Amino acid sequence: MAERPDWDRLLSQKADETLDVYLDLKSPHAYLAVRPSLEVARDFRVAINFLPYTLSYETLGVSKTVGAEMKREPASPAADRKARMYYAAAREYAALQSLPFKSPYRLLDSSLAHKAFLFAKQQTLEVPFAMWVYLQGWASGWQEFELESAEQLRTACENVGADTNGFDAFVQPGGEGEDALAQIKVRAEASGISGAPHYVYTDHSKARRVGLFGREHLALIRGKYAAAGLARRIDVVPEFSHAWPGND
Repeated sequence: MAERPDWDRLLSQKADETLDVYLDLKSPHAYLAVRPSLEVARDFRVAINFLPYTLSYETLGVSKTVGAEMKREPASPAADRKARMYYAAAREYAALQSLPFKSPYRLLDSSLAHKAFLFAKQQTLEVPFAMWVYLQGWASGWQEFELESAEQLRTACENVGADTNGFDAFVQPGGEGEDALAQIKVRAEASGISGAPHYVYTDHSKARRVGLFGREHLALIRGKYAAAGLARRIDVVPEFSHAWPGND
């Protein structure tokens, strides 16, 4: 969170294009993508538009069902290995970025948290909110932060400086947050989303918007922006490591 002034500066810069970045607050790989994605704004005249998308554990293959106890139930031994590797890989990359990470003790429902994310976004506080929640959650394997708690999500908003008047009405069932989240879902799925992080950018060589799943595509996206002449400085290079260790 000590990087917050830098995040604020990066998000407030003038830009010629927008990169949509879809996150899920229960996704470890979306957690790892926030800071590297912001590096695009540092190097290119591109605004980063972070948006929430609620992934399905069943679709991802992490669990065949999501029951009342929110325990992981893999469909097969192969699916179990896939799920374990999903978290093992995140653990290694979190260490590179010096971010805390413990695997979750149960499955998580991020739908309410995504409404809170949109509430914070109305006040341009979505990045501090997301990182505060991520850091609280992944540091303890979500033992010490309840992603499904409106009270704790309101506290998260307060801790990053949001005015929480109207929070309860915004996140309640049928409220403004639910409508906004539904509209974002339609946009995300129209772009081909299959996981988080999911990037949607303008490819000028094809004259259309393109969606890609995964942080490993940042180098490709940066290359597209470099080819379009969007670099902020003459020394900007498009190359970007998937093993980015964070800024010194």
